[in-house]
Amino acid sequence: MPDVELDWGRLHYGEVGAGDPVLLISGLNGLTAPWRAVADALAPRFRVITHDHRGLGASGAWDGDYSVDQIAGDVLGLMDRLGLARAHLVGHSLGGAVAQAIAADHPDRVARLAIYASWPAHDPYFARVITARREALQVLGAEYFLRTGPIGIYPPRWIRDNDAALQAGLPLLLADFVGTPTMLRRMDACLAHERRSSLPRIKAATLVLGLD
Repeated sequence: MPDVELDWGRLHYGEVGAGDPVLLISGLNGLTAPWRAVADALAPRFRVITHDHRGLGASGAWDGDYSVDQIAGDVLGLMDRLGLARAHLVGHSLGGAVAQAIAADHPDRVARLAIYASWPAHDPYFARVITARREALQVLGAEYFLRTGPIGIYPPRWIRDNDAALQAGLPLLLADFVGTPTMLRRMDACLAHERRSSLPRIKAATLVLGLD
């Protein structure tokens, strides 16, 4: 997987397939790995591009704060380095917030948009979930944080039906964990995201997905 140089440092990305470009933007963990199955499924029809967010995975080190607009700038920088004037965007969770920002502020860069399990701004429920997860990580550690994380993300029925897979995946989540200080700063970016007033500026055809 290659790298591009942005103004803050080195961004690591990968691509598979050929056709219209699709950028898959990761959520809170900010890594390419969760997209592998999706990228392979899309590759027969699209040029699929993923990346590790700054300071995460194989991208360059970053000790500063995070924000949705900052991550959006890195996605646009990656598009520029790859010579992509326009692309489809798919964003999950925090990545969905990033995709919203790009589509609202740079509508000419987005062909179509898909947003999964994301939000335009936090409400009291979301704020309580994120605050509880921050405190769990700080007090009880990464294993507890990752093991209990699905409670605030998925409905009870889904957890009942997929408990074995969640348990089996926990060691990999621990191995890929980005570290407590970084995760806390990324959760702060989630809480700071406020894009309700800019949503009308999104012109791309948009698919919004979630679990009920």
